[in-house]
Amino acid sequence: MRSALVKLCLLIGAIFPIEQLVAEDDLATDYDVLKLPAVESHLASKSLIYSLYRHDQRIFASGHRGHILYSDDNGDSWTQAKVPVRSGILNVHFVNDSLGWAVGHGGIILHSNDGGENWHKQYDGHRLGNEGLPFYQQLAAENPDNKFYQSLIGEMEYALQQGADKPLFNIFFINEKWGYAAGAYGILLRTLDGGESWRLAMHTVENEDFYHLFDSVPMQNQKRLIAGEAGLIFAAITGTVDENSEFVEGSIKLLDNSPYDGSFFTCVAADNGNVVIAGLRGQTFVSQDFGVSWSAVSKPATGSVNDSSKLSDGRIVLVTMTGNVLISNDNGLSFSDAGRSPIGPLFAVAQAGANALVLGGPDGIHKIFLEPKPSAN
Repeated sequence: MRSALVKLCLLIGAIFPIEQLVAEDDLATDYDVLKLPAVESHLASKSLIYSLYRHDQRIFASGHRGHILYSDDNGDSWTQAKVPVRSGILNVHFVNDSLGWAVGHGGIILHSNDGGENWHKQYDGHRLGNEGLPFYQQLAAENPDNKFYQSLIGEMEYALQQGADKPLFNIFFINEKWGYAAGAYGILLRTLDGGESWRLAMHTVENEDFYHLFDSVPMQNQKRLIAGEAGLIFAAITGTVDENSEFVEGSIKLLDNSPYDGSFFTCVAADNGNVVIAGLRGQTFVSQDFGVSWSAVSKPATGSVNDSSKLSDGRIVLVTMTGNVLISNDNGLSFSDAGRSPIGPLFAVAQAGANALVLGGPDGIHKIFLEPKPSAN
């Protein structure tokens, strides 16, 4: 799930990235976070953490200044990976024990083929305008009546002026080759070759106002739900292969039944197919019909919900800006408060063994233990 610093902070970071502020303090004229490797530090696990992600037995944590860490003992100890950039890393995703990708500030996309121990750069935000402008100019010339292509040309021209200033918030792969990266101002990129090449796919999204795309989750109806800014919820068909083994571009349709007009930061699917979506001001909703309709979730009043995770026993966890850890035992229909975090605001959560969680926030990674799941009556 989309594990991150509360998105308001992410957006501030997109405008004034921490790494750039450090560079100005250093008065370094050639300091470029997209060209400098992350510095190894024994304090990395105690510094700002944006995301936590579990794949099989390995947990990944990512944070500012290019920090990516991994743990093979349920969060009791952490090893820092070798990362070629110093920009903030906001999301990590693996398709198997070896192949993974990460995204973050500066429009960065990183890839690992050794389980996350070493990473290399596949893409950064400088390419957005350089490649996007001629791409959408060509599409506009071929489709002169399509006004959206003209708007996309304007976005690409603006990207050329601004440089690599737009973060990517979420990355997901359907298999080892097909993947998507989504982020600020409606950025959507796709690859068909495991990231060897990335191509813009913003024209496939019903998002003409270029709202941010924060998180996504696969649903049991073979579609993917994407959560965004200003209450936007999308249902994505992410592409197919025709009888000639050629890729057929998918479509990402805006659902017109959003229950809230504020931003949704995280989404998670329950074992029974329910989908929970949550975000600004603690607003949380559940759909029992793959996004066709939504109902408010019964939960304590909290600050913004920043991240979510489904545990191996089926429980769903939410974490909030006010430090709450919320647990659902009924596939997301209701949540109870499991207590306040010892570290204040929470930006990320992942399972850390039976009845245990790792939490991420401004003060790094902390592990807590939960009461066992109640027995079914």
